[in-house]
Amino acid sequence: MIDTKSHRAARETLLAMGNLFFSGKQTLPMIRLRLNGLIVGPTGAGKSFLAESVARQLRAKYFRVTRGDWIPTGCKDKRSTVFQILDQVLSYDRVVLHLDELDKFTQLQDREWSASIGADLWNILDKKFQIAEYLHETTFKEGEKITEQYVARRIRLGLWILGSGTWQEVFANSRGRPSIGFGCGRAEASDVGFAEIVRSQGISPELLLRFSEPVFLLYPTPEETSQLLESTGITALASQVGATISPEQLDWNLGGMRVLENLATRLVIELYKSKQPTGPAGPSSNDADANVEQSPY
Repeated sequence: MIDTKSHRAARETLLAMGNLFFSGKQTLPMIRLRLNGLIVGPTGAGKSFLAESVARQLRAKYFRVTRGDWIPTGCKDKRSTVFQILDQVLSYDRVVLHLDELDKFTQLQDREWSASIGADLWNILDKKFQIAEYLHETTFKEGEKITEQYVARRIRLGLWILGSGTWQEVFANSRGRPSIGFGCGRAEASDVGFAEIVRSQGISPELLLRFSEPVFLLYPTPEETSQLLESTGITALASQVGATISPEQLDWNLGGMRVLENLATRLVIELYKSKQPTGPAGPSSNDADANVEQSPY
């Protein structure tokens, strides 16, 4: 699993934000803290894994929703995503709502379906839920009294929102610097300032206003890639089939962690094939099972 310097820094920041939120310390005397977290990073960099691991460390229920999963409010055939979120809020004291692939939510807003999803999204980020409608359409246990005030309080204190997305344009060359994560060049996440993101409008201002400053995930450096090849057993596996794998051979831009998974899969297949007896009959099922058990994967 990818665990880079940027992952560790992002995890530390998000855990601090989540702990502040769930502790109820969300305000100063005159200012309300902006504690919704936003993760920005390339495809396959581990955004969902990071969000889920943070939720686990916060001892919270993890609930992930993507644009493709979304069921708009008013849908007659299925329970809306908004109501599903409220179900989670009333079932668990702490809920981390992960709104993944946010870069896709603002696309195709001219279509009625997408516009409905967009309206739901803004309401959720502002924590403006249709509580009365929810209570009217939800069946509770006999004798259980759930009021609008109770639901509103559970939302305010128990629903922490994490967003994530790719937003490649955020990482476009700035002031002649190399791209971060998406191109051949590499820079530190700190080189992309919040003000530059606002100016580029790579992430819509409406969305940015609803989150704290983004945390960034980057693909592993060559040194981190070398450590990953060792720690995952890929280097040892390659040696068993007479191959040598170097960090320079991996192009993270082709899919992030999937690149490592595809490489491991190819090596396991080669190792499996090398241990099979030759001949038209092929291996028996028992032999195949034995070889799979011997594989490091």
